[in-house]
Amino acid sequence: MDEPCAPEIVRDAISGLLAVVGKSADDLNAFRDAVSKAHIGTLPPFPRASLLITERIVDDLKRVERDLRDVLVALGLVP
Repeated sequence: MDEPCAPEIVRDAISGLLAVVGKSADDLNAFRDAVSKAHIGTLPPFPRASLLITERIVDDLKRVERDLRDVLVALGLVP
C-alpha cells in the first residue's frame, strides 16, 4: 500500500498539475480550432508517419484521461 504524502506536498503537486492541465487544455482547444477550420479536402497529402502520430496522440490522451481519473479517485472526488 502507498504511504500517504504530507498535505503540503499534495497541495504543491495538485497546484502544478492544475497549471499543466490548464495550459494543455488551452493548447488542445487551439489545436482543435485550427484543425476544425481547415478545409480537409484541400490539405496536402498526409504522410503515413503523421497518421501514426495522430493514433499515438489519441492513445496518449486516453491514458492521460485514465490517469487524471485516478487522481480524482485518490482525492476522494469520485467513487
